[in-house]
Amino acid sequence: MNLFSESLVLDVVALVTGLLLLLIYLYFQRQYNYWKRRGVPCAESSIPFGNFARCLFQKECVGTFLQRLYREGSGNRFFGFYILDRPAILIRDTELIRQILVKDFTYFFDRHVHSNSKTDPLSNNLFLLRGAPWRYLRFKLTPTFTTFRMKRMLPFISTCASQLTDYLKNVAILDKPIEVKQTIAKYATDVISTCAFGIESNCLVNPKAEFQEFSSKIFHFSTYRSFEFMSLFMLPMVVQLMNVKFFQRQTTEFLRQVFTDTMTQREKQEIVREDFMDLLIQLKNKGRVDDEKIEEELEKIQEMNGISDEKIDFEFKGNNLVAQAAIFFAAGYESNASTTSFTLYELAMQPQLQERLRREILTVLDKVNGQISYEAIKSMEYLHMVVSETLRKYPPLPFLDRIATKDYKIPGTNVVIEKGTSLYISLLGIHMDEEVFPDPDKYDPERFSEKGKRSWNSAYYIPFGEGPRYCIGRRFGMLAAKMGVLTVISNFQVSPCAETPNPLILNPKALLLASKGGIPLKFSKIQK
Repeated sequence: MNLFSESLVLDVVALVTGLLLLLIYLYFQRQYNYWKRRGVPCAESSIPFGNFARCLFQKECVGTFLQRLYREGSGNRFFGFYILDRPAILIRDTELIRQILVKDFTYFFDRHVHSNSKTDPLSNNLFLLRGAPWRYLRFKLTPTFTTFRMKRMLPFISTCASQLTDYLKNVAILDKPIEVKQTIAKYATDVISTCAFGIESNCLVNPKAEFQEFSSKIFHFSTYRSFEFMSLFMLPMVVQLMNVKFFQRQTTEFLRQVFTDTMTQREKQEIVREDFMDLLIQLKNKGRVDDEKIEEELEKIQEMNGISDEKIDFEFKGNNLVAQAAIFFAAGYESNASTTSFTLYELAMQPQLQERLRREILTVLDKVNGQISYEAIKSMEYLHMVVSETLRKYPPLPFLDRIATKDYKIPGTNVVIEKGTSLYISLLGIHMDEEVFPDPDKYDPERFSEKGKRSWNSAYYIPFGEGPRYCIGRRFGMLAAKMGVLTVISNFQVSPCAETPNPLILNPKALLLASKGGIPLKFSKIQK
């Protein structure tokens, strides 16, 4: 090939490359004008990542990313942005949020998050399901989380709390700090395994317990696993291309084996424990939960949330049953561990709050002769204020996600959210908005006193979501976290140490709120 021919080839390659780059540029320019063409205020985007570069490269977690957009969109009811080339919208106005989540729920019936149901055996769970199957499953599982059921599960939680006390007594003797999230995670695993599976996992007793090994894997945010979780909520194309699963293969196999063995033993020996497993067995055998004592409460919940017993093609058997136990296990484990550990951290940093809470707890325990009951916990008003403030400052899942199931015209505007558009609500942004909660970085349980609550609109506080798709397990989550906190505070003085972070830094790799580098604290046995 002579020099002229080589030059011609290079010129052609350069021309084709230039044309391709121009086409790519024009494509993104067109995409990034999507919101401007519709008159929607939006964040400035950069090719090819849109507004998502820091999340994509794990410099910022999704929760703080959406919080940053919430602040950038200050003064606007809604704010457009781009996840790579895909337009999405952040809803800021609380009245509009409630309109979307409650009144106009039928337009935003589904979460954006999803997995590949054809390849992910446990994807048919209440958290991931969409449309009519979700509605049907929600109706069937609602009896699991009534007040009546919480009272039945409390003795199991109390047993785990006693094991936590014994564990911390041994720690206190050593007079050395421990990583509180890891410790509380063991308690959380014990709680959820006994309430979901009827199995005593003994994570606080046995450091090599299988349940602890697999529960820690679910939310272990390695670089790759973090990318997978982020994709589930933000990058649907990646989920399909990479066959991303909510539960990893080993975890799926472990939970399936445990569930199947336990159910088989229960049915063979006719064991009844009044726990989540019993309810799933009833659904498997009867297609419903058979309990007259909760019918009235269930009817109220159904009426409030607009859910009904419509018939669809969903069978309570095999992986469909395992999927419900698995998501209950995963959600209950992480929310309990997160809320309890963040609460202990804040109480350690403000000992005056810790002392006030301890006085309330000991006073109530004295009245009931140390016999914890559902009513006794409910009577601890300051405990409720403390845990509520933790959920304000550290909502476990710091955002809500929805997808438009049909075109939706935003009330009072000409803006239409087109079918298929992803919609997000930043709980962290709302909860840390200084115009709603003055001095939001300050941990102040008084915000949730009767006087304090009159100073802000309750619509701004939604740690469990809102509307028909609110977190079904919120009662269980609150109960387990309160039991963990009251157990620790009634028996131990919790204090910071030299290694305790101040301020707390959030892990940029974690989809759920988690501290970067752990939370080491000291525990000292108190003299009652």
